[in-house]
Amino acid sequence: MPPSNTTTSNAGPGVIDTLSNGFDQINRMLWIIALPIAMDLFLWLAPRVSARPVINQLSQWYGGLTQTYASVASAGGSAATFDQTQQALATFEKAAGQFNLLSLLVLNVAGVPSILPTALANRPVWQINSLGTLIVAAIASELVGSLIGCLYLALIGQQVRDGRIMPAKLGKQIGFFWLSVIGCMLLFVGLTLAVSLPVGLALGLVQLVAPGVGVALWLAAVAAIQIIAILLVIYLFFLVDAIVVSQAGPIRAAVNSARVVANNFWSSVGFIILIYVISLGTQVIWTSLSQSPAGTLVAIIGNAYIASGLTAASMLYYQSRVAKLPAARGVVGRVTQI
Repeated sequence: MPPSNTTTSNAGPGVIDTLSNGFDQINRMLWIIALPIAMDLFLWLAPRVSARPVINQLSQWYGGLTQTYASVASAGGSAATFDQTQQALATFEKAAGQFNLLSLLVLNVAGVPSILPTALANRPVWQINSLGTLIVAAIASELVGSLIGCLYLALIGQQVRDGRIMPAKLGKQIGFFWLSVIGCMLLFVGLTLAVSLPVGLALGLVQLVAPGVGVALWLAAVAAIQIIAILLVIYLFFLVDAIVVSQAGPIRAAVNSARVVANNFWSSVGFIILIYVISLGTQVIWTSLSQSPAGTLVAIIGNAYIASGLTAASMLYYQSRVAKLPAARGVVGRVTQI
């Protein structure tokens, strides 16, 4: 979707003003940071849940599959491919074995902000030993985490959209936001599988028949995926904001986010870059502070406040721009309902 030339006419408050207004909104409901603080304290103090046994089994199975492929394929490039795959598997196995499955409570589309603190060394480790249990635990963590995140976002969204918290409407809004977020996740997974499975199969067959051509096609596919990923990050940056502020379903939220970016392209890119720079810069500070228990507490509180301010600022940016967009034809494109 090319940038629109209507950026000037749709201009809202500046990026810096929007950031300032976002923190002003959080200062009016400072208690909201208790939710991300509580989540980080839970991840820090609770037992760690590890899926190392399952990851080891999957790694061994995939390694054997790769070895079989290397023996069937022509000897030219298959040995190098096999070595690279084995190295990648070893790296993945090590990282996945250290991963705390409870982190999925905050690693989702609507998760509360978190520094992902490492569980205390003296905390017990719960091992998951079967693939079925791992799948159930991962899905449950995502669903519960998304629900908690929708509560957090709904509260900030009411403050941004209505200027006050309305508990009577909170339950209905949280349920709608949660279903919309789940819908977005299912759509993403479905589209990814629908594209990646046939493309991956076709590329694999080409590489078996003509390894040189297959490698070139794999490189082209990787480059295309990277470009598409960058475009999705930009154009769908305000997806959750559209769900919360415009109270839109998955498809309409995606359309609204893309239209806001397309009609305010360079302003949106600047805002997104600034959000990422602040987030990454503060993450470096939180990581440095987290070397001690006292520093971890400071990092948890600091991240909860700054990330909440950025969340409110993102909603404000979306709200100020979506209200100025012309209504598109059809229900899906309509963006004036906020």
